[in-house]
Amino acid sequence: MDISPLRPVNLELSGDRIHATYRVSGDAARADAVLAQLVVEQTIEFPPELVPDDDIREHIVGRVESIQRLGDHLTESSVSYAAEVAGGQLPQLLNVLFGNISMVPGVRLTDVELPSSFIEGLRGPRIGLAGLRARFLPQGGPLLATALKPMGTPVDALARMAYDLARNGLHLVKDDHSFADQPFATFRERVPVLAAAVERANVDRGEEASVYLPALNLPSDRLQDGMEVALEAGAGGVLLLPGLVGWDTMRALAESVPDGVIIMAHPAFLGSHVTDPTSGLSHGLLFGTLPRLTGADVSIFPNHGGRFSFSPEACTEIADACRAELPGVAPAFPAPGGGMSVERVAEMVAFYGEDVCLLIGGNLYRGDIATQVQRMTNAIEELQ
Repeated sequence: MDISPLRPVNLELSGDRIHATYRVSGDAARADAVLAQLVVEQTIEFPPELVPDDDIREHIVGRVESIQRLGDHLTESSVSYAAEVAGGQLPQLLNVLFGNISMVPGVRLTDVELPSSFIEGLRGPRIGLAGLRARFLPQGGPLLATALKPMGTPVDALARMAYDLARNGLHLVKDDHSFADQPFATFRERVPVLAAAVERANVDRGEEASVYLPALNLPSDRLQDGMEVALEAGAGGVLLLPGLVGWDTMRALAESVPDGVIIMAHPAFLGSHVTDPTSGLSHGLLFGTLPRLTGADVSIFPNHGGRFSFSPEACTEIADACRAELPGVAPAFPAPGGGMSVERVAEMVAFYGEDVCLLIGGNLYRGDIATQVQRMTNAIEELQ
């Protein structure tokens, strides 16, 4: 019999629990073995037989709350963790939820329920769906967004595009996520020029109807400087890429900006978390809940029927997660995109409802921009 060097520990804990839902592929015996591993792996990562019968064993080790067999080869389980194991910090929360167990095949994290004691430490969206609707859409209808494209276009040509898109009614004119700090359009050169173009369009329209969002696609040691450059130039928001810069970096950047600055999240580098239905994270958690927790007012994801493989069910799950009741965290606009066309506007509004941000990029450049945008707005008006 092994002799443990540990002595019983008494801990003062709140009793608050983090609840996570996992799906485990395989037969019942494998699922039970994986869950037994999970509750230890995600917390103490220590031989459980060496832990005394104390508060570590009772409260710190994860707790399997329920097991439901969904079939011969799929099990769904609710697991809870003491809130204190996350330390009130987002990186450690993600570590607890899916750190080491992410390296075990056939395990998928599908949902998370956080106690108010943890959510209170996160600001979430500063503007959110309701704030953006009050600002841009008091009479109803979907939010309209587009991306400046393609990479390699000279800054003066991008500025003309930005002006035309804003002048004709696009609410959010963002950089393509591939715009970084390339020599043919450096960040410091590009951002002030495009911000000025969108502001000029607002002046000519006679209303602050459009906002420019540069892609904050920069090395980590330049992100804060890039944010300052964007805000000083008059950009009304930024596009962040949490799959590249990190979720907690996004949270910190979102919390650093003044009120009224729009945060848009892009899904680059995140797709492999969801494409295998037996592993990774659920679509709603990755593209809905996590962006909201880290401050996104708008969350981009691939729409069904576009260039990517997302199903209608997955897209509904994402949209629902963006807009669902989450105490203390404002809802966000879901922004389906990825090869969308003007011809699909009516279909998308019918599918998602009007609480949606329609992201149409390259298709708006098929001919005259003003004509294409007018076709989009006409399609929306016909639905109202």
